[in-house]
Amino acid sequence: MSKGSVLVLEDSRVQAQLISKMLNQLGWSALLSFDHKTVLNLLRSSSVDLMLLDVYIDGDNTLAHMAEFRCVAPETPIAIMTAGGAGGQALQATLAMARRAQADFLLPKPFAPENLTPILDEVARMRRAPELPKHVLVVDDCSVVRKLTTRALAEKGYRISEARSMEEAFERVDIAHVDVVLSDVFMPGMGGIEGISIIKSTWPRVAVVAMSAGAEQRLDTAQALAAAKYMGADALLPKPFTPDDMNYVVEAMLEEKAAA
Repeated sequence: MSKGSVLVLEDSRVQAQLISKMLNQLGWSALLSFDHKTVLNLLRSSSVDLMLLDVYIDGDNTLAHMAEFRCVAPETPIAIMTAGGAGGQALQATLAMARRAQADFLLPKPFAPENLTPILDEVARMRRAPELPKHVLVVDDCSVVRKLTTRALAEKGYRISEARSMEEAFERVDIAHVDVVLSDVFMPGMGGIEGISIIKSTWPRVAVVAMSAGAEQRLDTAQALAAAKYMGADALLPKPFTPDDMNYVVEAMLEEKAAA
């Protein structure tokens, strides 16, 4: 029995068949379309659980048709397939596309079943339970901090995701459906300050809590957190902190979101 149906828009018939095979292997059925008109016809005649749409179709841009797709199937989540990966200008282009398209998911190309599985799992959860547990993403390069933080959050019943860097968070985690991000400020690569700025400009409804113990010979804790606040962080959490401190801040962020 199929876990659900996915409408795939891909103008390469070879790629479309490969994606269909991948979905079948994961237990999902696929409806294939090779142009935007066919997508609309299928949405009107069929019930689908996810739209998996490539950006460039035979010289046309799928983003220009998003409003039509939303109008016909407003409750169906949309995943945009893109060749823009994480890092530098390619990441910025991918995130800018997400802002314009208001996509629910981004799936960089090429992708493997393990990249597609988290999206399908999230779609299945959305379909089963209208009221999902609040989703908290922890981004920290320290495995000890991630372990202690996620354990304390899990005890409160939150759904938890974790990442070792902002690059990993953008590649592997569905930030569009995260309620709160707990992010360290100093991490290898992009780092927390730039990452916080990108999150708040792309997904402004996601609450961000900046964590920092400062960095020797760079910035003290107060300066680091002030910089994060300037880049858009909604709350600050100096390290070290207790589980009670962290849970209090997370609960306060969720209450603010509910009130807004």
